[in-house]
Amino acid sequence: MMGKHKGKRTALLSAALLLLLAGCGGNNGGNAASNGGNAASATDSGAAKAASGEKAKISFWAAAVTTERNAFFEEIVKQFEQENPDIDVDYLGVPGDLAAYEQKVNVAISADQAPDIMNDFKSDLLARGVLEPLDTYYEQWADKALINPELIASNRKLDTAEGKLYALPYSSQTWNLWVRPDWFKEAGLALPDTWDQFFDAVAKMTDKSKDRYGLSIRGGAGSANTLEMLMYAYSGITDYFTAEGKATINDPLNVEFVEKYLGAYNVYTPEDDLNKGWSELAATFQSGKAGIVVHNLGSASSHEKAFGGDYTKFEAVPFPKSVKGYREHPGLMPLGLTMSKSAKNKDAVWKFMTFYLSHDINSKYGKLYGEIPANTEAAGDEWVQGVPYMKSASDLLNNTETKFSDVPYYLAGYSNVQKSVEPLIQKVMAKQLTAKEMLDQWAALLEQEKAEQ
Repeated sequence: MMGKHKGKRTALLSAALLLLLAGCGGNNGGNAASNGGNAASATDSGAAKAASGEKAKISFWAAAVTTERNAFFEEIVKQFEQENPDIDVDYLGVPGDLAAYEQKVNVAISADQAPDIMNDFKSDLLARGVLEPLDTYYEQWADKALINPELIASNRKLDTAEGKLYALPYSSQTWNLWVRPDWFKEAGLALPDTWDQFFDAVAKMTDKSKDRYGLSIRGGAGSANTLEMLMYAYSGITDYFTAEGKATINDPLNVEFVEKYLGAYNVYTPEDDLNKGWSELAATFQSGKAGIVVHNLGSASSHEKAFGGDYTKFEAVPFPKSVKGYREHPGLMPLGLTMSKSAKNKDAVWKFMTFYLSHDINSKYGKLYGEIPANTEAAGDEWVQGVPYMKSASDLLNNTETKFSDVPYYLAGYSNVQKSVEPLIQKVMAKQLTAKEMLDQWAALLEQEKAEQ
């Protein structure tokens, strides 16, 4: 880190290294059990520090995967400390990728040295008892109504036992159809609002003689995630399991969709879709070979660069309305800032977290990451409302008529199930397996995970 936090970062890095070498033998007496998430004692401690004139010290770790992001974190820490001279923030920006950040966090947690604030929020952290519930703080927060309620609800779902709030959400990304509006205009078609319009457009925009296809399907890495989000948007089924624990992923409506969608492979799509991950999919779209691809808002910056900001050539539109008549979007992935149980100055931690979610800071964060701010006032800023794909995503997210499916992020093996299914999806594309057979196997894997929860 740079500036005044360089020394702090060096100290923390040294401490983490020593703990690694010591085989996690360090113990500062601050483990979850000994602290017990006792917010009252932490508050008392904070009040005592304030009375004595001593600064409250809190630690904040973030994944500084780019220099721009690290500069952002340093700046907001500086601004927070200027506005709150009684609080000292020990910031550590972990360089490298997200995996490097998560590894460092896990080492620190194993050594009872968890940072007070981190943006890691996964089901295993709840199971390990690392995080402090935020419900009391949140209910007493004057600005709680400014935070998108769907994001709050998504975060509560990770606690399947009690539905407590363990993370303050800062942003979200929507899933979208990325389309070529110029192709739709050329074909005399409206942008798809129903799935019939979607499949009709896919067929009509395909011209193999020109090496142009209405659709490009992700058949490689990440294919299961994409297909899953699409099929539930089509069927309008919001629950992944019945009350009896049966998976709904092999519901006849989902089977119907998969037959249509994967049936388009090599008919209205390029033949090499079978192995495409996101990079290859984006290249197909950006090179003028496909009229529609499916991905989340994270594609925006790549498309923006490829098309030189020409919005006549790329646009994000919501998934079409389900066959039941309403628009359904995949449930939002739980994320946000978390407070460690071991934090000594929890009131100061909460103050920093709410500062992070304030209008201006949250707007800067969303703009830097290309995501919709959780603060609804920030989501109304010009950089969101003035850019077509950002406005489309924001409108979808903040529309009270949008329904969200109950994606089971809370299952420990959820992502592993998706990886297990990806080879089966390729078999369906290659006509070696039926959609029903594939979805029945998918359902069995989900039911097994549900039973083991």
